[in-house]
Amino acid sequence: MDVVQFKCPNCGGSVVFDPKTQKHICEFCMSDFTEEEYNQIRSMDNSDGDTYTVPSGEEQKEFNDHTNLYICDSCGAEIIADENTAATFCYYCHNPVALKGRLTGECRPELIIPFKYTKEQTIDIYKKWCGKKWFLPKDFTSFSQLEKITGLYVPFWLADCSVNAEMHAEGRIIDSFRSGDYQVTHTKIYSVERGASLEYRGVPADGSKKLDDKLMDSIEPFNYSEFVPFSMSYLSGFFADKYDVSKAEVLPRIQRRIESGAQDILMSDVKGYTTVVPDTKRTRIIRTKWHYTMLPVWFMTYKYGGKNYYFAMNGQTGKVVGIPPISIPKLIGLAVGLFAAIGIIAGFIGGAI
Repeated sequence: MDVVQFKCPNCGGSVVFDPKTQKHICEFCMSDFTEEEYNQIRSMDNSDGDTYTVPSGEEQKEFNDHTNLYICDSCGAEIIADENTAATFCYYCHNPVALKGRLTGECRPELIIPFKYTKEQTIDIYKKWCGKKWFLPKDFTSFSQLEKITGLYVPFWLADCSVNAEMHAEGRIIDSFRSGDYQVTHTKIYSVERGASLEYRGVPADGSKKLDDKLMDSIEPFNYSEFVPFSMSYLSGFFADKYDVSKAEVLPRIQRRIESGAQDILMSDVKGYTTVVPDTKRTRIIRTKWHYTMLPVWFMTYKYGGKNYYFAMNGQTGKVVGIPPISIPKLIGLAVGLFAAIGIIAGFIGGAI
């Protein structure tokens, strides 16, 4: 007997019918759909919700035959490199890594944005970024540290989403005027409702647990017009991070970004009121199409005082993000110098008096 399984159009999880709400509900991401919505989505997409195009058998074999997977015994990072890389180091903790073997072809991305900045250009930008930071540790710009700047293709899930957004708010028009000895204020209160069907394209979320999500969000945006179909040749000379966060796991991040943007769009359509205070908001993602991609990032880790500090640069646009460490000896030296200077000035003023 065949078993029919219904999949969520957003994350691919199992969908069950809830008698209480009379809706189809995903047990994983808690998305809900009416019978009409669900049937409409299934008629539009015969893939039962999982709209990411799995690579063909030939593409999977090519990827499997020409990539190596390295494992860091220290932090557990999984590093992808081309077949010509015999040994390397972990770009997270700088410890040596050991070759584990080949990858499965299912890890092959659909699209990639190639690097536009070389390592030499990145080092120049990094030095300028460090130039005005007075309290950096001495070896922060040393040759040995600069050599650790790594070109890394970061795994990103991009989501194309169909969205229904609704908002109810209280709008007030306040009119105040002077009448004799009195200040008169008239307040008219209105019930304001807005709704829209929206389409989002390419909402990003990185698929790596090792990389800080805020750091990766900060190097956006990428220019999607420069996406090209994935080819092994782009990995030559660079590393790639193996995704360890599924599209279902990144969906809550995607939802938060879409909810914020959708409600901003609805609010921007409300005009003519003195104040507008939303009291009910609802944003529903009713269909999601996924793209597994690789995006270029120049990345470096610096250990100082038992803590890791990260530098990242968008390998396509050159945008730089990171929080540099502060050298405690330099900070103490400045404080001592200031106290000495204050003492000399105080002594000079006292002698003059």
